[in-house]
Order: sequence, then C-alpha cells, then structure tokens
Amino acid sequence: MGTARAGLKPSGKKDLLVVYFEKPVLVSAVYTKNHFKAAPVIYSKGLTDRRNLFRAFVVNSGNANCGTGEIGLKHAHMMAQRVAQNFGIKEEEVLVFSTGLIGAPLPIDQVLEGIDRACSQLKPLNLREASEAISTTDRFPKYAQGEHAFGFGKGAGMIHPNMATMLAYIFTPARLSFENLRKIHLEVTERTFNSITVDGCTSTNDSFLLISLGEEELPEEEVKRETYEVAQKIAKLIVADGEGATKIGVVKIVNAESKEKAKAIAERVATSLLVKTALFGCDPNWGRIAQAVGSLPQYPVDPNRLDIYIGDYLLFSDGLPTGVDLQKVAQYMRNHKEVLIKVDLKEGRSDWTYYTSDLTYDYVKLNAEYTT
Repeated sequence: MGTARAGLKPSGKKDLLVVYFEKPVLVSAVYTKNHFKAAPVIYSKGLTDRRNLFRAFVVNSGNANCGTGEIGLKHAHMMAQRVAQNFGIKEEEVLVFSTGLIGAPLPIDQVLEGIDRACSQLKPLNLREASEAISTTDRFPKYAQGEHAFGFGKGAGMIHPNMATMLAYIFTPARLSFENLRKIHLEVTERTFNSITVDGCTSTNDSFLLISLGEEELPEEEVKRETYEVAQKIAKLIVADGEGATKIGVVKIVNAESKEKAKAIAERVATSLLVKTALFGCDPNWGRIAQAVGSLPQYPVDPNRLDIYIGDYLLFSDGLPTGVDLQKVAQYMRNHKEVLIKVDLKEGRSDWTYYTSDLTYDYVKLNAEYTT
C-alpha cells in the first residue's frame, strides 16, 4: 500500500490510498443502492460487473466525486489510468473509490500527483494507516484483524443501508471460487453493513469489497465466520463513530415468524428518532420501542404476546407494563456505552440484530454546518 496527501482535506491529512497486489486477486464487490451514484461507483461497478480479477485499487477522501457529470467519470478513469501506468498493469485491473463532500469537481491534477507519490512509496498493508487515509468526518480509524480475515473501512455519517456511507475492504488468504466468495460476501453484508444505521440516509458512494488473496486452502465455513467477525467489528465501529454519537443501540428482534419480518422491525426500531433520542437521554421509554415495533402494516404483531427488554430488564410483557424500577433501567443505560434493546415476538424462530447510534446535539450541529 501507499498513501499520500493530495490537498483534498482542509486538515491537510493524508487523503489518498493505493493498494497494489503482486498477482491478480479475486474480488467480490457490493455498492450503494442509492440511484444518485457517485462517478467512481459507476466506474468501478462497470468493471466488477464484467470481471472479478484485479491488481489494485485507489481511494481518495475529502471529495466524493459525486454530482460531477461526465467530467467526474473522466476523472475516475484518469485515476485508474495513472495507477495502471505506475505499476505497468491494465487500467481495467484498477478499481476507483471516493468519499467526501458531494458536488465539487476533483482537483484532478493534485489527485494524479498524489497517486504518483503513493505508488512510489509502497509498503506492506497497515490497516490503521489505510483507514486513516480514507477517513472524512471519522473520529477514529476502523479496522479489524482475525486469523484468516482482516480489513479496514471508514464511515461516520450518512449511514443507512444499503449500505451505509462507508467504504470497507476485507481480505482473506483463502483460495475460493468466485461463486463461494460471492455467497459469503452477500451473506456477511446483509448481517453487518446492511444492518447498521446512524441517520437513515443512504450514501452515494458506498462500496464494500471482499478480496480473496488465493494463498491457501481453508474451510469455507471458517472463512465465512471470520469474515463476518471482521465485518461486524468494523460495522460496530462505524456506528460507535456516528457523528456526535455517545452510545450504540443493539436492537435484537427474536422469535419472529420470518427473517424478513425480524429485519424490518429491527430496522424500524433502530431508525426511530424517538428511540434514538431516548437512547441519548438514557430514558427507558418502552412506549417508543412499542410504537416502532407495531408501525409496519405488512408485519402485524400481537401486543398481548410480545416482551420488550432494555438490557436484562423486562419492561413490557403480555400486554402490560411490568412495573420494573425505571430508575434502575436508566442507570443501566447511563453505565453502558452499548445498550441492548430486545423484543421477543413469541411467534417463530427467526431473529435479526441491528446496530444504531443515539441522536445527539452534536450530530445536529455538525451536519447543520457541514459545508460552511
């Protein structure tokens, strides 16, 4: 990997990352489902729709290259070309990613010069430095290391599936077929990066790569488990770093009649502004959870059967409040960075976990002044 400063961040910190592979690696990619896609997403998706072997990728932070028209696509192409020229590889073997402010043209000459510098000073992949180079409003780097999977990412705001304003890159030394790599990738994505929210806003630039380095034979289930663990750690770090966030809400829906129902209800609770503000205020207001659970017409629930928990405290059961000491529940919420909200629907065997952040004064302040 190589990093450099191209002058895209007001802070003057590094804003370019190039990752180069000595031999082709197998890549599975998923991208934002926002129809307002950034130029690098359009460019890279065009490549990964046609091929799955690549030699490098480049990321710039501080500028999303989104809403920039044809010149934005040209700039993405130029970034790939410059990386390819530096390494003597084909431009179609290079993927391009960007993150940052929407609507401003890339200062492409600065970016290309930065790419040259990054390519000229390669070193082994350092997960922390890689994450720092692609960060924008992030307060801390996001990375995780397992025995057979490792990766890094970024994200703090505009976080909501599909996926969340995030870039993530996870590597496994496993030698896999593309079909098996893709299967693992999609399953892991659904349970991790597609199950987090900060502000309910789906980014224009989301991209998540799962990369098989093809170095050794490993059991598929082991690769899947470790990939999930690494992705989950990075996803939770993104929620923990949600702009202005002070707490993580872990929303668990259990014993639903279907996986789809469990996920939909978990997402509704996780995105409720009333739940998120209660989380910030350490207010054990189970009524806000109840209204979110029951608000999906396509997924009816029986209020006379379900249970609502905050932490280990049962607040509502079989149609009535339990009379639990709410001061103790509030104390639990104050004492824990990670707060469990669990709803037992008592109707089946499916479950889903969603991660959310609290909604704070600082989130409003930061985003009210983002471009000024």
